[in-house]
Amino acid sequence: FVPSARMRYVCYEASLLSSMASGRLPSSVLRYLKNGTFYHLFRRSPTAQELHEPCQTWDVTSLQRGVAQQSSKLKGLWLMRGCIDQDAAARVKGLFDKLHAMRVFPWNDYELGRTMMPLHASPALDDETAVRVISGLDVFGPPGSQGADPLRWPHLTKLLEEGAEGATELEQLQRLPQEVFADFTGEPCLFVQAQVLECGAEVTPHRDALPFGGDMIATVVVEGSSDVRVGSQRFRVDAGDMYAIAGEARYDVEHEVMPAPHDRLSITFRYGLGFPSSLPLLHGEELVNGKTVGHDRGGQSSLWDA
Repeated sequence: FVPSARMRYVCYEASLLSSMASGRLPSSVLRYLKNGTFYHLFRRSPTAQELHEPCQTWDVTSLQRGVAQQSSKLKGLWLMRGCIDQDAAARVKGLFDKLHAMRVFPWNDYELGRTMMPLHASPALDDETAVRVISGLDVFGPPGSQGADPLRWPHLTKLLEEGAEGATELEQLQRLPQEVFADFTGEPCLFVQAQVLECGAEVTPHRDALPFGGDMIATVVVEGSSDVRVGSQRFRVDAGDMYAIAGEARYDVEHEVMPAPHDRLSITFRYGLGFPSSLPLLHGEELVNGKTVGHDRGGQSSLWDA
């Protein structure tokens, strides 16, 4: 039996009522209520495709830990449970916390309840390619900021040279998709993206925009847990799990991260320079005067992600 996100929410809401009745209301509860209310009010209506393609639960609880598995229902959707242990995850988390504390790079508030931090991969893209592929992002900072200029991002290679705690574990995570997910073999990592998703916040349905999003995407949950939906497949990811999308799962369907009653830290790795010039049309979309219409969220929807 796998409890749904809604069931977990109901249990958490019951505990909130208990806390309120006893006069205790921790700050995490206030964040949960604030984020949950915001995303509930602005949640878009389901698309026609979603209404006609009911969501199916992919029960991943019985999957062998440390072994890459591809969904039998959706080509290009991959999962590896338990790819990093608790101690290594803590060191990776500490690495990003230190980058912020030492003012090497600050966490950027992208949307309500969502903060981001970038890092160049090891090895990094050359400057010309980085500017061509990554420039123009707003998720790491407004125009003119350090986050908006990829040439000013910190480098994982330098952190490795300095012996920074957590850097080796992060590099191992970066190389893992290339080693265990068939779609990722031989593809270069474009950059690394850390994201804190606060309790009650969510990543709304989207397809990652091009060229920033890369040709394929892998995300490891470092802390916390949540339900994730990719197309019609919904599954749970816990701390230490890595999921990835390529091909059909990357381009032909949207994906989202459901809200949870606790914070979630994840690291996303983006791979491949062989991406198309634009996202393919989804079911029900059409091009009118060069613009995508007929779908609630359009083509190049809100980045970020997984």
